[in-house]
Amino acid sequence: MPMAPKRPRDNADDVENGQHKKRKGFSVGPANLPDGTYRRKVQKIKSELIHKAKIKKSYAKIKAQELVATQSKSVYDNDESTNANRDFEEPSEKPAPASLELHPDRQARLDAPEEDPDYLPAKKSIREAPRRRERRPKPSPFTKEMQIAQKRKEEIEARRKLKDAKERERQAMMRAKRPDQFGKQRLGRQSKVLLEKVKRIVAEP
Repeated sequence: MPMAPKRPRDNADDVENGQHKKRKGFSVGPANLPDGTYRRKVQKIKSELIHKAKIKKSYAKIKAQELVATQSKSVYDNDESTNANRDFEEPSEKPAPASLELHPDRQARLDAPEEDPDYLPAKKSIREAPRRRERRPKPSPFTKEMQIAQKRKEEIEARRKLKDAKERERQAMMRAKRPDQFGKQRLGRQSKVLLEKVKRIVAEP
């Protein structure tokens, strides 16, 4: 006895339609490329395209949100500007007219008699005369003595430094002339002391 065919399930069509609705990912190059430079290059291009698509989608979404916010804000601003114009058109009090009277000081200057231009230079010269008569400060009577004392002090200090330098050189030369443990002269140290002495003599005025 032949068997009756099985009754298909009710959701079989839905499953088939769902499978047909699934979108497949796009491909940039052949799928069977071996591992190497070309495969890595294809993968890099694909990742860059995906990244650009995500950025474009995010930009469109943010732009739409900003457009909605701008429209709502413009409606609110229009209401505020209408109220402001209404308040501006209805002033409570009229401004008082400006007074035509002059300030007392200005009126006094206008009423004062004008000075003679020939008199002005003479008046100016009288004011400047005391400045020309100012005396210069007299030099101190001890200025020359102070300069001589300062010069002597500098000479004494220079002689003291020279004496100290010569004493240091003498002691250094005495140490350099001492023989080493093998009884030999330390020519290196002696030459160093002599070099310092030559530098000092050349630097002297």
